[in-house]
Amino acid sequence: MGQTRRHFVKTSAKASGAFGILGSLGPIACGPVDGGGKPSGYSSESKRILILGGTRFIGPHQVKYALDRGHEVSIFTRGRTRPPFYHDYFDRVEHLVGDRNNDLTALENGEWDAVIDNSASIPRWVRESAGLLANRADRYLYVSSISAYATYSEVGMTENAPLAQLEDPTTEDDTGATYGGRKALCEQAAQEAFGEDAIIVRPGLIVGPGDNTDRWTYWPIRIDQGGEVLAPNSPSDPVQNIDARDLSEWMIRLVEEPGHGGTYNATGPAQPATFGEMLEGVRIALDSDATFTWVSTKFMSEHGIRPWSHMTNWRPAEGQEIGLLQVSVSAAIQHGLTFRPLSDTARDTLAWWNTLSEERRAEPQAGLPAELEAQVLAAWRSSA
Repeated sequence: MGQTRRHFVKTSAKASGAFGILGSLGPIACGPVDGGGKPSGYSSESKRILILGGTRFIGPHQVKYALDRGHEVSIFTRGRTRPPFYHDYFDRVEHLVGDRNNDLTALENGEWDAVIDNSASIPRWVRESAGLLANRADRYLYVSSISAYATYSEVGMTENAPLAQLEDPTTEDDTGATYGGRKALCEQAAQEAFGEDAIIVRPGLIVGPGDNTDRWTYWPIRIDQGGEVLAPNSPSDPVQNIDARDLSEWMIRLVEEPGHGGTYNATGPAQPATFGEMLEGVRIALDSDATFTWVSTKFMSEHGIRPWSHMTNWRPAEGQEIGLLQVSVSAAIQHGLTFRPLSDTARDTLAWWNTLSEERRAEPQAGLPAELEAQVLAAWRSSA
C-alpha cells in the first residue's frame, strides 16, 4: 500500500504549520463555549469519529456532544443495548454491528479522523481493532483506567508510575484480579498500532447520569433521604471522581485535531478534595437535612461494611492504596479537561435516578443497605 491516511494527514499538517499553531494554543484551544452559544474547541470542521461501544454510560454523552459539535459519528456495537437516553441522537449515527470477540467485518471498510475505543478490556480486542484501523484512521483514543497502575503507594502519582503486569499475558479471564494488567496491555496494543497518535485516557471513578453500576449514585440518593447518614472514617479522607459528561466531552475535543497523543489520568476535581467536602456539597445541592456520622475504618470492617461496594467512592487512604484517590490530573487539565460543579452532578444524577423504573431503583448495584446502616450506627453509638 502507498502512503497511509495517517501519514498523509501528518505530513500535510506539518507542511501548513498546523502543529505549531496547535501547540501555541495549548489548553485555550479547549474553551467551553463561544460567544454565539455554540460549543467551542479545536475544530471548526466536521470530523468523522468512530466509537467502539457507545451505548452505555459514557458513550451516549460522547455521541451527543460530537453531534452537537457538527461531527459525523459511527458506532460499532453488537446491536443489543439500547442507550439510556439521547435516543434521537442515535437516529443520526451510522450503526456498524459486530462483535469485538469474533466479528470485525463491519470495520473492514471506511475511513475516520478518529477512533474512540470505549469497550475493550481484552488486549486481543485492541490489537485486532487498532491493527485493522491503523491505516484508515488518524488517531486512536483508548479508554483505560487508573486500575492499570501496579500500586497506589504514592500521593500525586503521574502517568509515568509503574503499570500492573500479568503472570500470564495471554489470559482473557475477565476477573478483577486480572483487570488492571489487561488494561495496561490494551494500552500497549493501541500504542503499538498508532504510535504517537495513540491517546490513552485513564479515568478514575466515573459518576453522573447513566451510571449503570451505582458506584457513586448511592450518595445523592441516600443524602436526599435525609436523617443520620453513616459516612466513612473521617471527613478529611481524600476523594476523586469525574462526571461522565466532563470526561466524554473532553475526549471528543482531544480527538478533534492532531497533537494530543500521550497518556492522561482523568479524574477530578481540579484541586484536592475531601470526602467531607463532597458529602456536604451534595447535601447543600439537594437541600437535604442529612447529618453525617463518621464511623472508623476498623469499626466498619468489624461490622461487615466493605469499602467501595458499600462505602462507594471510598477506600482507606493507607498503605499500597494511599494514592488511589489522589492521582495527579495536571496533564489532563493542561490539555483541556474541565469540571462542572459538584452540585450539578449531584442534582442531575438524582434526577436521572428518579426516571428509572421502580424495579431498577429497588435493586441498586452498590451502596450500603439501609438495615446494615441502621445496625452499625446503633452499635457505633453504643460503643461511644
